[in-house]
Amino acid sequence: MNARLLAQGCLAAVTLLLSMNLAPGADSPLASRVSEVTLYREQAMVTRVIAIDSVGPSQEVVVKDLPEQIVPESLFAEGNGGVEVRAVRFRSEATSKEPRDELRKLDESLEQIRQKLSENKKSQELLTKKTGYLDQLEGFVAPTAKTDLARGVLNAQALEEVTNFSFAQRQELKETAVAIERDAENLQKEMTLLERQRAELSKSGSHTAREAVIFVAARGDGKGSVRLSYLVRQCGWSPTYTFRGTEGNDEVHLECNGSIQQMTGEDWDGVKLTLSTASPALSASRPGLTPFPVILVPQGEQKGMGVEDLERQLDTIRQQKATAMEQSGVATDSEAKAGAVRSLNVAANQYQNLELLSGKNLLGAAPSGDEWDEGPSLSYPLANVVSVASRSDQQLVQVFRSSFKARWYFVASPVLTRHVYREAELTNTSDRDLLGGPIAVYLDDRFVGRSEIPTVARAQTFVAGFGVDPQLRARRELIDRSESLQGGNRKLDFKYRITLENWRSTEAVLRVYDRVPHADGTTDVRITLVPPTDPLDTDPVYERREKPKGVLRWQITVPSGSVRDKARLLEYSYTVEFERSYQLGTWAGGPQVEDFLKVQPAASMSAEARQPEPNQPVTPNEPPPPQTAPAPPSP
Repeated sequence: MNARLLAQGCLAAVTLLLSMNLAPGADSPLASRVSEVTLYREQAMVTRVIAIDSVGPSQEVVVKDLPEQIVPESLFAEGNGGVEVRAVRFRSEATSKEPRDELRKLDESLEQIRQKLSENKKSQELLTKKTGYLDQLEGFVAPTAKTDLARGVLNAQALEEVTNFSFAQRQELKETAVAIERDAENLQKEMTLLERQRAELSKSGSHTAREAVIFVAARGDGKGSVRLSYLVRQCGWSPTYTFRGTEGNDEVHLECNGSIQQMTGEDWDGVKLTLSTASPALSASRPGLTPFPVILVPQGEQKGMGVEDLERQLDTIRQQKATAMEQSGVATDSEAKAGAVRSLNVAANQYQNLELLSGKNLLGAAPSGDEWDEGPSLSYPLANVVSVASRSDQQLVQVFRSSFKARWYFVASPVLTRHVYREAELTNTSDRDLLGGPIAVYLDDRFVGRSEIPTVARAQTFVAGFGVDPQLRARRELIDRSESLQGGNRKLDFKYRITLENWRSTEAVLRVYDRVPHADGTTDVRITLVPPTDPLDTDPVYERREKPKGVLRWQITVPSGSVRDKARLLEYSYTVEFERSYQLGTWAGGPQVEDFLKVQPAASMSAEARQPEPNQPVTPNEPPPPQTAPAPPSP
């Protein structure tokens, strides 16, 4: 009876085991491959695909060899076909894979070297003893020879033999000592190298295994795949451009490449790569806006600030905002999210407090809150699969190519340099936005230099420089300066001449820049530009942004052969008037220069800026109105 029951139990157990759907790889590692990578500026979203032939009602799938730079909390898995993902978790454990055979061989080599060093040490001790014996011999021979010489019984032949023997032995000992010391140094170097190799081999033998454990269940036939996604660090990309233009051709060819840094610890072999500027860790829900309380304080306790202090505080606020946004995206519990929201509101409060204290004019000199972001979130999916190895070298991949219509002209700023630069006004007619980045510029298949472009949206006009034209020159000189007193004011009169030369075989249209002093509204200085014979440019963006700051701009056509006494001349005059008890001073640098430099790129990128055709008349315009500001302190 018991035997029959036992047999029935064994049969039932076998039947149960056979009825279970043990899928291949259950509770064991499954093969996976990296299929897609979205590379951000400092991180990447990696997607692996795990194929599953069949899955039981409940099964654990293990994905091994995850990269060293993985962000564990970013793990996400989704099932396809007949596979449903119930949960996913990350685990890591220290493992040891010491190469015992190699370590044993290194230990044997080290032991042999130690034995040789011991023998070498004994040889050195023997040499020391031999040298000591020779010293004792000389100590005996010298007094004996002196005594025999005094008594007249000196054996000269015997003394000569002993002396020659001593010197011969010392020469031999010296040569042996040099050889022994050299052997000792070589043995010591060899032992140091083997010890370092052993240390590195022992260190590499122990590492951390990183795995994703995915709990899956059958849905339908239980056949399908799992997509495992995770973020990795130590990677990023930046755009680089190549501009190619041809003299006399109104088209400029652009090639956009992505410079990739990839040191995540895993190779991306044959993946579908997308380059993106988005932030991979943004919360799906918006942060809550808290009230902005203010209080009254006695007048004088709140001190004003300069532009430099303001920019320093704005930089700190930007960093706080970026950190809070990142924390908000990766926070996994309500308390952490609430802390990130509080940090965002604190940064916003600090920015609005600067608005209250500094005023509109001062705050406008520094980047505003709207400029905190680095630019639009763009994605560039590459047409073909690529392979990017994990290595420290920069790797280039081609993103796209395009061609733009170019409006060529030349730019001269003789107050800065006599060189005249060639520029092209381009319009982004492609279906992609251009991120700001470095460019390598070629003209007529000749490399002319490097530069940078800002972020350019579709249909936006921008300017690219194509180097110096050696056949054009511009020179600026002061031809007259006079000073007079009018009542209680001092008046200074200046007259300048700009000489433009053209050795080219065709005429050239130059955009000439110069400047007059600019009073920023805080000093009692009156500056008046005398209407020049060649009227200033009438471009609306120039008139709105540069002209009020004292920047002068002309569009001048210089005929071919305008050189030396036939050069094209451009003259202008202006006056400066201020109280006679003061003298003029100037800002040597600082925020005023930085603010001025911010004006130029914006104006040159204007879509409204247009190059006049040769010999086309330019509408004259009135000189800028006088500008006043408090006088600088007297010296």
